[in-house]
Amino acid sequence: LKSRQLGISTLSAGYITWFVLFRESKFVAIVANKRDVAANVLKKIKTIIKRLPDWMIKATASVETDNAYAISLTNESWVKACSTTGDAARSEGLSLLVIDEAAHVEGLDELWTGLYPTLSTGGRCIALSTPNGVGNWFHKTCTDSETGLNNFNLTTLPWDVHPERDEAWYK
Repeated sequence: LKSRQLGISTLSAGYITWFVLFRESKFVAIVANKRDVAANVLKKIKTIIKRLPDWMIKATASVETDNAYAISLTNESWVKACSTTGDAARSEGLSLLVIDEAAHVEGLDELWTGLYPTLSTGGRCIALSTPNGVGNWFHKTCTDSETGLNNFNLTTLPWDVHPERDEAWYK
């Protein structure tokens, strides 16, 4: 649960990059309120990989396939930006599912029903979002995690965690 413009999507892209470069056969799906938002996270991952030193790429993995919505690596890991249709990443055995702007994904309750089983092989989920009212999947997941009704670990990042934001900025 985060404030806007904190760089958390970029931080997540860095984590995903580390996850797929330094581990073999990891499968990551990024879902967002719009496929282009998910593709933007993928674009950040590609930028990070391109800017890594050559020695690091040689020691880990390099990009094998690269298109607008997916990359695969020579270590058999891949990252895919998915749409929010009912069958998004449904047939995949995911190592990591990232849901960006989760409170703004319409029909995430139904989508989660299809996505959750893809994590059954030990996969994990990171759901990021600014708030968007009550009653949606993200709100319910956050409140359930506070009371121990699910396995999510809630992290709350208010506007003032940004080092350049103070009371004057807020006003």
